[in-house]
Order: sequence, then structure tokens, then C-alpha cells
Amino acid sequence: MNSNSIESNKYKRLHIKGVLLLWLVTCCNLASGQQENLPNPVLSEQLILTHQDDISATLKLADEIRRFQPLKFQQLMQNLSIKDDFTIEQQHLFNFLKGYGYTFRGELDKAEKQFKSILASDASQLTKFRASYTLVHVYAVKKMWYEGLELVATNIKTSTSIENSDYYQAYLITTIIFYKNMKQYDLSLHYIKELSAQILSPKLDCISKQLALEVKFYLNELKSSDPDTAIAINSCKKTNDIMVTSIIRVYQAKAYLAEQDVNGALDSLLPYMQELDSSYYPELITGVNNTLAQAYWQANDIASSKHYAEKALLSNKNNNNVNQATRTYQLLYQIAKTENNPSSALNFHEKYAELERLYSDDIKTKNLAFQLAKNKNLVQQNKIDLLNEKNNVLAAEQALAETKIANRHLVLVLLTFIIVALVLFALRFWRTHKRVKELAEWDSLTGIFNRGHYTQVTNSALKYCKNAQQDLSLIMFDLDYFKKVNDCFGHACGDWALKAVTKACKSIGRKNDIFARIGGEEFCIVLPSCNIDVAMLRAEACRAAIEDIITDASGCEFTITASFGVTDVKRSGFDLDKLLADADFAAYASKNSGRNRVTLFEVPANEAEEKLDSSWSYS
Repeated sequence: MNSNSIESNKYKRLHIKGVLLLWLVTCCNLASGQQENLPNPVLSEQLILTHQDDISATLKLADEIRRFQPLKFQQLMQNLSIKDDFTIEQQHLFNFLKGYGYTFRGELDKAEKQFKSILASDASQLTKFRASYTLVHVYAVKKMWYEGLELVATNIKTSTSIENSDYYQAYLITTIIFYKNMKQYDLSLHYIKELSAQILSPKLDCISKQLALEVKFYLNELKSSDPDTAIAINSCKKTNDIMVTSIIRVYQAKAYLAEQDVNGALDSLLPYMQELDSSYYPELITGVNNTLAQAYWQANDIASSKHYAEKALLSNKNNNNVNQATRTYQLLYQIAKTENNPSSALNFHEKYAELERLYSDDIKTKNLAFQLAKNKNLVQQNKIDLLNEKNNVLAAEQALAETKIANRHLVLVLLTFIIVALVLFALRFWRTHKRVKELAEWDSLTGIFNRGHYTQVTNSALKYCKNAQQDLSLIMFDLDYFKKVNDCFGHACGDWALKAVTKACKSIGRKNDIFARIGGEEFCIVLPSCNIDVAMLRAEACRAAIEDIITDASGCEFTITASFGVTDVKRSGFDLDKLLADADFAAYASKNSGRNRVTLFEVPANEAEEKLDSSWSYS
């Protein structure tokens, strides 16, 4: 019997009832800065502790309200922190609530340390159980997926002796959400169905319905008109659970957007903005702002889209939620492009690309952790089978021991094989990606830009120089009598000449120059932020360097020269085709004048005045 079957049978034996414990917002990493902006609690006379009964009553009250009344919970914890006459069990409960407080404020390292100290203490089994399943949430937020899976497996064993149904329900919710965060939606759905089959308290009914809708959304099964959405909202309204109700509204809005119904998405969120903001949960607020920003973007309302995208950045400080931050920067990048703001667009795109990489790496880490955990469970199941067989057949004890050792070696080999296979797959993918990129951008013979990538990069440079009102010059040159080299000495010698020319010109260039081979023996150099005088000097230097090439290394003796044409944006404007045509015209003039020389493109007399007047026009 596998671990899922064990869990399923266990849940059927226990009756779910009572009040639902806290479960933090899905995959929520709450920034402590958000909590620092909450109103400072004012001490009430009714909350001043004077004796032991007050401590027990206050601990119980804090335990009950910590999720639904966070400000009052903080107030109670402040009062408790000044007491020094706890009993042993009261101290353990207070330590658990402190760990919860750290988790709520996003102080995850402190929370992990607090819960681990409880697990290592002499606290009751029930308190340790609560600390253990809450620590699973901490591991999820910290992306310690393998540690979380191990703790889930431990909790499965411990839960069989837990009689308190309230805490058992909280453990079950924790397990559901952990699997959801690992994108194991089928496992989450299995436990949700198990939970929904029970007689649920109102708060647990609200949570289970919200989780069911969320899983349906990620399985692409949630429609905006799904009647379960209204049922879930009504269920949560009965318990006044603003946070969970708000989460449901966000996923309903996302369903509308998936159906291209912008008005439906806006109507499902905008009337409830005050209610959403009152949750004080940055993850939720960021999700709402991102959803509204996307809706306005689809409606072509750029100003409103930008407003809510910027609000999403503010509520997701330090990009704590990578997935949300990735969506925000992607949208801001698109907005900046629409606004013709290349500097901001580049900045947003760089952040988006980095976060997208981190998010992709996180998904890979989850999958690897899950596979390793599955293999570990398989090993444990094999051990159980071996022990059962050993008990039934005492005469085969030695054979079973040898089989156990062989299985261990097999598992080690299997794990090693999986890791090596993943590494080889990643290496192969990286090499393929690198090769495809090289083929798409670089000339395979000379190692400089090919014409396609050169056109893309040059257009970007032209756009930047135009906006920044900076010079840009273009040099085009063509090797003289190159066909004779190929015909007389062979194509291998011609290839050597092309590479030698490339090397000679690159050695005297700048790092930001754009150097490309645009034809058989045709080359082009784009010089951003470079005036025509410097460009002429550069062209002359390249001409001389090419003429000085010694061809003995090719195995043949011949002479290499080139004819150059030079122009700039003041003469030819900011259109790439015009720049190339004018530079080519000048290069052709060099050939007609005897070759091996540099010619500056001169604007025809009938166009000179018009060119001069409009050279820096950006309309």
C-alpha cells in the first residue's frame, strides 16, 4: 500500500469537526515591512494580566483569534511577553504562538528556528504536531521543498495518534496547500475531495471550497460562470473571512480574463477594493493589483494598467513573491515599450528575465525534490516488505539481509542515475540553446554578427541614438577582386582571407561597435555615438590594416585590399536601409576611383539643404 492510500484510509477513520485553524495565504511570503505599517495596538484594561488564570485565558484567546484578528493577536502577545510565571506547557504554547507570529510577519528564519526548538523540546505531542505542520508552511515559503516533503511524511505517521480533530484538520489543510504549492494538483485534489466528504465546520467549509476553486483554475477547469464560485463566496461570508473571500474573487477575475472578458474581471474586483486592502496580506494585494493591471492592459487603458502594476511593485517589496514579481515586470516592460521609453523598457525586461529564470529554476527544484521523495518512499516501502517477509520466513533471514543490501545499492545507483541524467539533460539543453543562438546571431565563418542579427541590433542602436540625439556613423567595405582569390587559390584560401580581415578590423574597434558580415565579401561596421570625422579615421585604419595582412599563413601569396564607403545619420538619416544604400554608394565610388580607398558619402546638392534642416528631427 502506497503513502497516498495510507493517508486516505486514515482520513476516513477520523471525523472532521470544530473550528478551523489558521492557514496562511497560498504560497504567501509576507514582508515584515507590511506589518510595520499596521496601526500600533493600544493596550486595553481588559487585557492586563494579573494571575495564572489570565495567562491561560489569554493564551487560549490568542490561539483562537490569531488568524482572524491579527491586530488583537499582536496586542495579546505583547501582554504575554512581559510575563515570567508561565507553566511548562504554557511556555511551549507561547513559543508556538511566537513562531506563528514570525511566520505571519515573514521572519521565516526565526520561525524555522522557533518551531525546530519546539520539536526538540519536551513539549506535548500535540504541540509538537502543530509546530511540525506549521513548519511545513515555512519550508514552502522558503522553497525548501525536499525538507517539506520529509516533514509531511513524518506528520503522516504522527497523525495516526492525534485525537484532536481541530488540529488534525489544520494538518490536512497544510498538506493540501503544500502539494498545491509544489504544483502536484492531482494530490491536492485528492485530499480536497477527502475533506469535502466530511461534515465540515463553516470556516473549514470556506477554506476547502476556496482550495477546490484554486486547484480547478490551475487545472484549466475553472470558468467565470462556475456556480461553485458563488457558493464558495457565500460560504466564506458566513464566517466573515475576508481573506479567503478575496482570494476567491481574484481567481474569478482571472477566469474572466482567460475568457477575454475584461469588464467581468473588473466588476469582480473593483467594488471590493477596500475589503481586499483591509486583509493586510501583501501576497493577496499584489495579486489583486496584478490582475487589475492585466485587465486594464487588455482593455488598452495604459494609464490604469501602469497605475496598478506600480502598486503591485510596492506591495511586493524585494520581489518576495517571484511569480507575482515576474508578471509585474513583464507588464511594465510592455507598457514602457508602448510609451516609447527604451531605458525603462530595458530595465524592466532585465528584471523580468532574471525573475523568470528564478521562477523556472524553482519549478525544476520542486520536481526534483518530489522525485527524490518518491524514490525515498519507494525505498522505505521496500524495507517494509523485506521485514514482513523476514518475519514470515525465518529460514531466509540471511538471504533477505543480502537482498536488503542489494536494494540499497540499487537505490543509490538509481538516485545517481537520475541525478546524472538530469545533469546531462540540462547540459544538452544548454548546449543546444547556445548553438541555436549562435546560428541565429553569428556568422559561422568569421564569428561576427550575421545580417539578420546585425539588422536587429543596429535598429535598436539607431532608435537609442535618435532619442538621445547622438551621432551614429556607418562604414561599409567590400574586398577588392575577392572572386579572383577564390578562383585562383580556392575557397579555403578565400575563407582564410575573410577571417583574417575580420580579425584585423576587430583589433582596432571598440567594444560597443556593431561589426557584421552582410554578404559574401561585404562587411559593415556601425559606430554608435561616433561622429563622421572619427568614423573616417576608423575606416582608414581598417583599410590600412587589411592592406597590411600577410597572406603567407594561408599557403598562398596574394594581396588583400578593400574599398570603403562612410556615412552618418546627419547625411543619411536614421533609416537603416538609407544608411546602407548611401554607404554602399560611397564604397562603389571607391571602387570606381581605383579601389583600396575610403570615400565619404556626399549628399547631392539638391538634397543638401533639406538634409541639413531635418537631420535631428524625431517626428
